[in-house]
Amino acid sequence: MGKRLKRNLLPKSQIFRKKKKNNISQQSQILGLGPKFIESVQLALHNDDLIHVRKMMEGLSEYGQAKLIESLNHSDRTKLVQILGDKFNPEVLPELNDVVQEQVIETLPEKQIVKIANELNSDEVVEILEHLDEDEQESIIQKLEPELQYQVQSSLAYPEDSAGRIMSREFVSIPDWWSVKEAKEFLLKNEELPDDFYNIFLTDEKFHPTGQISLDKLLRAKPSEALFDIMDGEIVPIDVLTDQEEVAHMFREYGWHSAVVADNRGHLIGVININDVVDVIHAEVSEDIMHLSGTEEGDVYRSVFSIFKSRIAWLITNLVATILAASVVKEFQEVIAQISVLAVLMPIVASMGGTTGNQTLAVVVRALATKELNSSNTIRMIIKEFLVGVNNGMVFALLIGAITYVWFPDYRMISLIIAIAMLMTLAIASLSGILIPLMLNKFKVDPAVSSGVFLVAITDCGGFFIFLGLAKLFLFR
Repeated sequence: MGKRLKRNLLPKSQIFRKKKKNNISQQSQILGLGPKFIESVQLALHNDDLIHVRKMMEGLSEYGQAKLIESLNHSDRTKLVQILGDKFNPEVLPELNDVVQEQVIETLPEKQIVKIANELNSDEVVEILEHLDEDEQESIIQKLEPELQYQVQSSLAYPEDSAGRIMSREFVSIPDWWSVKEAKEFLLKNEELPDDFYNIFLTDEKFHPTGQISLDKLLRAKPSEALFDIMDGEIVPIDVLTDQEEVAHMFREYGWHSAVVADNRGHLIGVININDVVDVIHAEVSEDIMHLSGTEEGDVYRSVFSIFKSRIAWLITNLVATILAASVVKEFQEVIAQISVLAVLMPIVASMGGTTGNQTLAVVVRALATKELNSSNTIRMIIKEFLVGVNNGMVFALLIGAITYVWFPDYRMISLIIAIAMLMTLAIASLSGILIPLMLNKFKVDPAVSSGVFLVAITDCGGFFIFLGLAKLFLFR
């Protein structure tokens, strides 16, 4: 990475570096990371062939090395990191899955973690340290280079999942009153510029962000022109406390490639780039999908006991919902005992209700996450989903009614009962699929995490109650 940048002494300027990633090289090298290559590494590890292991690792990019480490089991992974020792590439650590990253950090001595951190960008160091407990964090932070120490401490002081946590402090900022000539001379002469940068951020005399200029525009501008006159309009600073999901939404809404982050005084303190937002979107989408089923993204790398602990709470919650549904059935056990056909048919109603509710739930959770569902269209969305449920209910009521009529010709009345129950259950399920996440979202509870449990309880209990209740009403008058 080269030596860490020091603050530039020119007035109102800050120069930072940004990690360079050669995507083409990574893609070409990762293609060679097939089963045979992984088996060769495993064999070398088992034979303690240190030279061969190191040689194979050196032939991979940072991304390739990360994928190799992730593909190994826990014991081989630990052994590989120990073999590499001081040769462990610092750039590999940020590329690892969070769970694997924690496992690797546990393997490394504190001295090496400090060495690795001093070679990384501040946002990468923050990402690594936030997995550690407070005592370990503080011990490592105190040993970092002074500038990095200040940056990391400042970032960790912001709430988790906020703009302050994901922002990069590696950017180029210069005064907006400079001329194009001064800016070009500054960029050409300064040897501590970032490896990759595409925009230059401008500030006023109070270090408030005023605009930005892309490199291609700067290169085409006349030397005498002032930066203020050719900057790409006013920019909208992101408050440092803004939630990262909101940041991702703003990037999508406004088509940004980068955005500045400002503190409560309006001072420029960091930059969020599109690659940071891609990471956020991936993390949030993966988290929501996994939470809907009570799992976690890193389960593929966790131990059996760790996965067991993370999933058992969800399973217990679902058990409670299932017991509630069973208690509804219990109230009608005499009815079922007299007409056993009801026991055959009642799971159909509850299952269709659950499937219908989950369809609506998936649409609504996504709409809430992308801000497509708001106060102006909520009522319309509720009505629309309810009507969809009613339409589905009518179609499947006719289908299941006809099937039951043919299937159980001796119980023709039941075909009407199950048709009515199907219509009512699907309508209620659609309504529940939108109202549940809306209410949870209103009370600041993540609808992706909790909606499924409530929906299962309502559709199962409701489906059984409606079907068996109608059967008792019509057949035992």
